[in-house]
Amino acid sequence: MQDATPASTLARLLERVLSEPNARSVEEVLRWLREAPLDPTGPASARTTRLAEVAAAIDAHPRADRLRAKLGEIWRHPSAVRLLAETGLPGRGTLVSEVIDRLVDRVVPRLHPDDDLFVMFSHLALTESDARWVETLSDEAVAPWRDLLAPTPGQVADAARLVACRAAAAGITRELLELEHPRPDGESPFLGLPGAVERMVTDPAGTDALERYRETVARCRVAIRTADRLLEQRGVSTDLLYRLELLDSLLTRLDGLTRVLTDEVAPGAVAAELVRGSSRQRGIRSLARHTAKRLALKVTEHTAETGEHYLVRDRAEWEMTSRSAAGGGVLTAGTALLKYLIAALPLAPVLHGVAAALNYSASFIAMQFAHFTLASKQPAMTGAALAATLDDREHLEEQVELVAGITRSQMAATLGNVLATIPAAALVVALFRLLGGETPLPADTAIHSLHAVHPFLSLTVPYAMLTGGFLWLASLAAGWAANWSAFRGLPEALARHRRVRSVVGADRARRLGNLVERHFSGIVGYLALGILLGFVPVAFDRFLGIPLEVRHVTLQAASLTLAAGSLYGTEAFHWGEVAWGGLAIVLIAAANLGVSFFLALRTAARARDLAPSDWRRLTAALRAAFRKDPRRFLWRPRRPAAGA
Repeated sequence: MQDATPASTLARLLERVLSEPNARSVEEVLRWLREAPLDPTGPASARTTRLAEVAAAIDAHPRADRLRAKLGEIWRHPSAVRLLAETGLPGRGTLVSEVIDRLVDRVVPRLHPDDDLFVMFSHLALTESDARWVETLSDEAVAPWRDLLAPTPGQVADAARLVACRAAAAGITRELLELEHPRPDGESPFLGLPGAVERMVTDPAGTDALERYRETVARCRVAIRTADRLLEQRGVSTDLLYRLELLDSLLTRLDGLTRVLTDEVAPGAVAAELVRGSSRQRGIRSLARHTAKRLALKVTEHTAETGEHYLVRDRAEWEMTSRSAAGGGVLTAGTALLKYLIAALPLAPVLHGVAAALNYSASFIAMQFAHFTLASKQPAMTGAALAATLDDREHLEEQVELVAGITRSQMAATLGNVLATIPAAALVVALFRLLGGETPLPADTAIHSLHAVHPFLSLTVPYAMLTGGFLWLASLAAGWAANWSAFRGLPEALARHRRVRSVVGADRARRLGNLVERHFSGIVGYLALGILLGFVPVAFDRFLGIPLEVRHVTLQAASLTLAAGSLYGTEAFHWGEVAWGGLAIVLIAAANLGVSFFLALRTAARARDLAPSDWRRLTAALRAAFRKDPRRFLWRPRRPAAGA
């Protein structure tokens, strides 16, 4: 049963501190304090008033001196060093291990000692609002607690030593040392950090020790910035990005602790940061947000570099894109036929999925090496290329022209794919009839294919939108592969690898490196796309019982032609169903292109923290330009005027 009044509740909690002097009893007092509302903040807040009530209750207590002594013992427990050194800072050296630790801690209880102050902070589930409240506290509100709760200089010094050792260990990992090659490993500034901190905490008033410490920290920060710049140039790693963020946080904490030792700030100045850090320490999303954003930025940059090749700026590029897409369309006709042949084989579900994925991947990779174009691959690439230009707010007309080049490219590639795959598939039907007297598809399969693609009597449009999402995921895979290859220096590493050179020769090793540089990301992207289009639907349908299909514009155009050609001349053939299928192809194209382009643009824009105002500005300019000249966005560019 709860006490009737806040005063009696507080009295009971203070008696518990006397009888059970540990962090758990103090935790109950702090919970009672946090129950008071924060709005409005500052001196008028109910929580600030309650804080003053706690101080007054301690002063009025019959055993006030003993109560203050007990509170001081609790706050000066040896675990205060851990509280100062680790609160708010990740405990693991890699992002994955830290995320796993936090996930496990959320669902699996862990036994902790009753007197651990670090654990007490984590149990309170503090928030950013609590940190802001601590920051707004006046000197008058803090005064009763300053001497009672301040850590000892020795505890602050030990915490600084611990943070320095952690920073040194994180700063001399092999991956970071190799970034600044050819600098000798022994010259890393992080090696000297623990010694500089030790000299400074031993003699905080010593000018020489303080200057040496500050110089060492400055060199460490320069090393972090240099590593960060090198990563931007060559490619990023989630572990390295995480480690750089950890190093920056460790140096910031170290700076706060050393400023307390040198009396530049009062001990209470780090309280708000400890509260804020405790709120961050429980979060998983906040832990990975910045690292993921940096990785997404680098991936979309690599994707955007590829996307630059998918822009139609003039008539020559329109013709080149159309011819390249026509080759892709012809190849897709064979892919569609193999899709039906594989589906008819008596294979286990896993083998069906693997065979379908291999069919798609082999076809797409063949397009990569033949320099053919798959229309629906383009939007995810060009979306990243567009987002890369939105940082420049001054050249709006160039951004509008880039969008026009993107949409022209989509139109040229889609028309080239579809207008080539339809006659190619019709030729396949004709060859089957001529050579074997049979059609490529049985009548029931052909009828099902026509009915399944109806734009309104089936899930064709949602499936096409899902396929657009798959295309976007494949583009991310391609961008990730390009980033990974750049980070490892894979092309040059292969060209120089001793075993590779001994097996294939120096010239072939060099050509292999060039081949990887040109095609590695494309191969990975197409492998991912093949798995998503071929294996994932089988896995959902056969293993999970969830009907899932894909609708890819070029594959569907070829499939429609094979089905209609197989039924042509029979009673099951109806021009109306073919017409509905043709409309479905148009809708599939719009869904494939629109969804993949939107997702790619959104991902790239979020990675760059683009403001909503940039979107509104660009959208208004695009609407005006489209109303003025729709042809600019949908058809090949006009020839330049003579003499222009």
